[in-house]
Amino acid sequence: MKTLNDTCPNLSYVGKAFTLVELLVVMAVIGVLASLLLPALARSKDQGRNTVCANQLRQLGIATRLYTEDNNNILPSAELLPTSPVNPTNSLPRICDVLAPEVGKSTGGTNSSPVFDCPADTEGRFAAEGSSYEWNTDLNGHRMDETTSEKMNFVIAWAGPDGPVQSTNGTIQLTFEPTVTPLLTDYDDFHPRSAASGKNVVFMDDHVTPLLLPDF
Repeated sequence: MKTLNDTCPNLSYVGKAFTLVELLVVMAVIGVLASLLLPALARSKDQGRNTVCANQLRQLGIATRLYTEDNNNILPSAELLPTSPVNPTNSLPRICDVLAPEVGKSTGGTNSSPVFDCPADTEGRFAAEGSSYEWNTDLNGHRMDETTSEKMNFVIAWAGPDGPVQSTNGTIQLTFEPTVTPLLTDYDDFHPRSAASGKNVVFMDDHVTPLLLPDF
């Protein structure tokens, strides 16, 4: 005897398709999950960029030491902002060109080594200045061993929180103890942080941390 399924073989599939309401519910669940995962993914990317930046600054700290070893213990001399030299008639070189041999880059040409390019540099500093990292120009011409006996200054270009600050032409001048003399730091607050500056800095002893700004 033939059954109903024998005469209507497709009947067994009736009711197994998703209804419009079910599809909308599934889409809503996917949307909620995506909204929860995207911020975590963004934070993970930020952390990854910050790690790359810190590693590059550490390499540049080592490159600075290698430079001094090859130059009678004298630290590099470079412009704070190569596109706006302090003395346009006698401008200093870019830090990326000064340290080029130490990071395996030839001194010729206009392109600098990728180690100077912070992956979070959204301000185009690398393209404009040849480096996402600014050099501590107060070290220009000093001997490496001088930083162990006297306080050194550090001029930060366009940095610091909003409000009354002691600044000149968009810069802030800070003074550091010899043991924590900065070599290079991010030009801008590339790395979003809730309680600290968004700049990373490499110090004379090659350790890298977020730059801690004093309370103004």
